Amino acid sequence: MTTISTPTIRLIPGERVSLTGVIRDTSTVSLGASPVYRCVLASSGGDVDLLFLGRGTIAGITVGTRCVIQGTVVIHCGRLAVWNPRYRLLP
Repeated sequence: MTTISTPTIRLIPGERVSLTGVIRDTSTVSLGASPVYRCVLASSGGDVDLLFLGRGTIAGITVGTRCVIQGTVVIHCGRLAVWNPRYRLLP
């Protein structure tokens, strides 16, 4: 099992997490024939990619949005990621 450490918390692939942070980048990429909306969440655990399979965009999730996400951490393309996380937008 690969463990990725940061100065404040450790994120271990396969574990369920709840993270709070700010979206610092968004893009739409392809995985095969499916679009994937990719957001980079800057959190206390470092940057984590949020990957929404089958979506080209998600209303309300743009650069600068604060949110809380929940999901299972994986390694995707050498980066920490959470596929189709549950999320709640914060004011």
